[in-house]
Amino acid sequence: MKKAKAKTAKARKTRPAKRKIAPKKSAKANDSSLQARLQAEFSEAVKSATTYVGDPERLRSLVNEAAKKASSMPRDAFKETWAYFQAMLRLVRAYYRGEYRDVPATTLVIIIAAIIYVVNPFDMIPDWVPALGLLDDAFVLALAVRRTRNTLDDFMVWETAAM
Repeated sequence: MKKAKAKTAKARKTRPAKRKIAPKKSAKANDSSLQARLQAEFSEAVKSATTYVGDPERLRSLVNEAAKKASSMPRDAFKETWAYFQAMLRLVRAYYRGEYRDVPATTLVIIIAAIIYVVNPFDMIPDWVPALGLLDDAFVLALAVRRTRNTLDDFMVWETAAM
C-alpha cells in the first residue's frame, strides 16, 4: 500500500515538460535584421518622396522643417555624413527654386526620402530615445549618401563655381 501511495504522490508531482530554448541569434544576424528593417522603412520614405518631386511648396516646407531639426541635432551621431546632409538640403532648395536641375530623378527621390526619414520623429527608433534615437537616421543618411555621393559632389562643385 505504501508503494501505491508513493506512486500516486509521484504522479501528482508531475513536472512540466521542458521548454526548448531557441538558440541566441548572433550579433551579426541581429545587425542584418536591423539593416533589413531600416532599408524597408527607407523604401517607404522613397515612395512618399516621389509625391514631393513636382511640388516646390512641399519641397520648401520639407527643407525648412529639416533645417530647423538639423539645428538642434547632435552632429557627432552623423560624423562624415553631416556635410552631405547639409548638401542634400541645399540641393533640394536649389532644385525647388529652379536654380539647379542637373540631378537624376531617381537620385533626387533618394535624397528627398532621406530628408523625410530624418524629419520623421516616429521612425524605426524614435528620435527622443536617448543615445539611440538618431542611429537609424544616421544609418539612413549613410545609405543615401552612398547612393548619391557623385551627384552631391557634382552639386557642391556647381555651388562653389556659382559663388
